[in-house]
Amino acid sequence: MKLKRCISAVLSAAIIAGALPSGYIFTGSADESQAFEYSTATSAGITYHKYSDHVELSNAAVSGKVDVPAQIAGLPVTVIGDNAFAGREVTAVTLPESVSEIGKYAFKDCRKLEEIVIYNKSCTLFDSGDTICNSAGSGSTAAVYTGKIVGAENSPASEYAAKYKYRFETLSVNTLASTTSTTSKTTTTTSKTTTTTSKTTTKTSTTTSKTTTTTSTTSTTSTTTTTTRTAVQGKPIFKLSRTEVYLSESPNRKEQVTITVEGADKLYSETVLYVYFDSRLKIGEVKAGQAIDQLTVGQAIGDTKDFIVLTTGGSTDAGKDGIMWTVDVTLPAECKVGDVFSFEVGKSKYGKIQPLFTNFANDDKGKAMTKYAFSEGLDKGSITVIADPPYAMGDINNDKLVDSVDASVLMKEYAYISSGKATTFTDQRQKLAADVNNDGMADSVDASLILAYYAYNSGTDKKIDFSDFIKNRK
Repeated sequence: MKLKRCISAVLSAAIIAGALPSGYIFTGSADESQAFEYSTATSAGITYHKYSDHVELSNAAVSGKVDVPAQIAGLPVTVIGDNAFAGREVTAVTLPESVSEIGKYAFKDCRKLEEIVIYNKSCTLFDSGDTICNSAGSGSTAAVYTGKIVGAENSPASEYAAKYKYRFETLSVNTLASTTSTTSKTTTTTSKTTTTTSKTTTKTSTTTSKTTTTTSTTSTTSTTTTTTRTAVQGKPIFKLSRTEVYLSESPNRKEQVTITVEGADKLYSETVLYVYFDSRLKIGEVKAGQAIDQLTVGQAIGDTKDFIVLTTGGSTDAGKDGIMWTVDVTLPAECKVGDVFSFEVGKSKYGKIQPLFTNFANDDKGKAMTKYAFSEGLDKGSITVIADPPYAMGDINNDKLVDSVDASVLMKEYAYISSGKATTFTDQRQKLAADVNNDGMADSVDASLILAYYAYNSGTDKKIDFSDFIKNRK
């Protein structure tokens, strides 16, 4: 089964504006006149539309004997959609008691269909002989169905069969009760098996705590870290990156922030995250990380441009621990030391579609994960502007070398200052780096020392630090 969770422009607008009613947490497809209020799930060739309170079977690319499930992800399957099985080579179809409606031409031209069993005694059928037939009618020629319809006595199914002269068999009360019970039992057993699997996974993971150590990536202009917290499987926590950026590199700088989850390895599929950013940041490209590479993903940017909605979905709980999302952001043109640009995972801005972090079944364990993740598992990330590091002694142009170029830069500066002109230095750190003898002046004496240091290091394999060079000369 594969859950498709792609947020289109129309859906995004609905989410951001809070236009959908409370409880609509899934996305999917609909025509332009409808709200995008369902997700699409495909299992064993059958496509379902999953709404907030029920599921509709929309298309069945199947053959042979088919037993339609009573539930998908804990929601009842209630409708067989228009043309759902039309033209398919199914031989027998069983519809559980949950199905209350069979749509237009649902079983049209099913040439091998021999039996359709309808357990719901109130299930309605679209009024046409073509709704169930081996060959459709044309003009004055009636539709043909040589198989049988099995259902409750005095039901819409029996009336439909009588009207179109199709063979009908009545399910006795005992048979109906027995079959319904068996169906329920089978469904329960399936759920139980799934639960047992989840339980085993949880038990195994719970016995071992997982500690994520602080990681850091350092460049000459910024340092990014993630917090260290102990994660227990089944209790997901978010970890958002914290980055420090040097002041000189901060204007209009692009940074990538990360959203990581721990404590939910192979336990989740359905997620809806609201991520809020400092309004001074410009949100750029959003990418799915390795933790959700087996899930279908969607994204939308908020109407106020300072938050995004990120979603995942999948028919199996294939979500992993690790980086879920990366987001590119751009800092403003003017920054100062101490500026902090924060971002965080939070609740729905408009209170309609609530945050979600659950398994596909959205059972008690899934709901517990959602509750924990958005209470105990929240985190706040940041980008902080810090003072630039000092230049190395003698490295006036900050090219990581101390050589004749630095001496030349200093001599030019000294000449300008001596003649009453403005300084040529563009950064206060240049003056500090130029005053190598620490006498409070940047002059020809310092330039001579820089040249001497350059000459010394150029003539030996044993390089020494500038401070040691100065000490040795005293």
